Amino acid sequence: MESNHAASTTAQAVDIVPFWNRLREISTYPMHSSALLTIVVLALCHLVRFLPFGGILDLLVWVAMYKYAFECLRASADGRLEPPEVSAGVEDSLGWKQIWLQAAFIVMAFVAFLLGPVVGLVVLVVLGLSWPGAIMSLAMDQNLGHALNPATWMAIFARIGWPYLALVALYFVFFISQSYAQAFVAAILPAFLAIIVVNVITNYVIVATFHLMGYLIYQYHAEVGYEPAALDTPMRRLVNDPDQEILEETAALVQDGQPEAACDLLGQELRGRGGSEAAHAQYRKLLAVLGRRDEQLRHGREWIGILLAQDKDRRAVDVARECVELDPAFELSNPDDVARIAQKAVDAGATQVALKLVSAYLKKHPKHKDVPQNSLLAAKVLAERMGKDDIARKLLDQVSANFPNHPLAADVAAYRQFLDKIAAPTPPRS
Repeated sequence: MESNHAASTTAQAVDIVPFWNRLREISTYPMHSSALLTIVVLALCHLVRFLPFGGILDLLVWVAMYKYAFECLRASADGRLEPPEVSAGVEDSLGWKQIWLQAAFIVMAFVAFLLGPVVGLVVLVVLGLSWPGAIMSLAMDQNLGHALNPATWMAIFARIGWPYLALVALYFVFFISQSYAQAFVAAILPAFLAIIVVNVITNYVIVATFHLMGYLIYQYHAEVGYEPAALDTPMRRLVNDPDQEILEETAALVQDGQPEAACDLLGQELRGRGGSEAAHAQYRKLLAVLGRRDEQLRHGREWIGILLAQDKDRRAVDVARECVELDPAFELSNPDDVARIAQKAVDAGATQVALKLVSAYLKKHPKHKDVPQNSLLAAKVLAERMGKDDIARKLLDQVSANFPNHPLAADVAAYRQFLDKIAAPTPPRS
């Protein structure tokens, strides 16, 4: 069984066009209408720096740009050749995490140079080599701490090998080209117009490099442990997929202008005997194109249960994220699964997904056995990641009142006391 799986993975990977054979497509990726519109609009938005509090407003523009860049990276990692229309598939906080990631790398370089020019130069080279890996880690896990861990950078390099070094070289080719273009524009254009053009160039390079990193994740998804969401894209043909025949049949119907028939055929097949991940992904794509929101939610509940049974928790979180975006009150079909998937979502940095799942669960199942566990998780997220200590306290008080004899009652009380302790004013020193 394991050898067959390995052979399947290898055969699938061979069919992915290597990124070094797609350099032209990668460099022109931001020229697609959806990406180019975002690039230009956000470049214009940088003019807010001339308004009161312009520095803060300009920072928000950068956050929006990085959020869209991560959307492009994730779409590329999932096997989609074109940029997304909107930035909706990643956490709102991911743009801020990229800002903090940059700040952390700058601080590390600054501290290194304080220790001497040789140490500083060595650390600077290491950080330069590690930078794309840190961004890729942040995109896959949405966890800033994990992205800042040097062990993560080394693991990504070790699993991908020399193509990672080629990625780093291409990244800096983009960066150097950007610098030359910006200097040229700034020298020949009026300052006001130069700001817009320089930011268009910057945004263009950001989108192109993030697409490049996403494509590398897609090309080496088995090595880095990432499960692409769109396994049926034109990047490869899944000759070893058990549902290849039905996938090709539905693809032919779509090409003939019959997406409804393709969706109905695939849905009937999945309900009748189940299907591979590629079949489920294709079905969800067709439902989204046709605007069948209720069916998307129903299928999401069913597929999440299947993914959890197969121990594909990370993929289940991605599906839950899609469903929560369609309906903030989305509920899992099995309340026993909420604790597992909410914890996995928090570990992956998808805190909003976890909170919305727990919120819907608490409204529907206020007496469920896992209420203390899920409430404690939600309280920690609210207090530690969102600064909403008051809401966390109320949630914990409610749990203590309703579940006084639960095995987690002591943990709930201890965390409640911890919140009171950190909120207490510090006594003045004598």
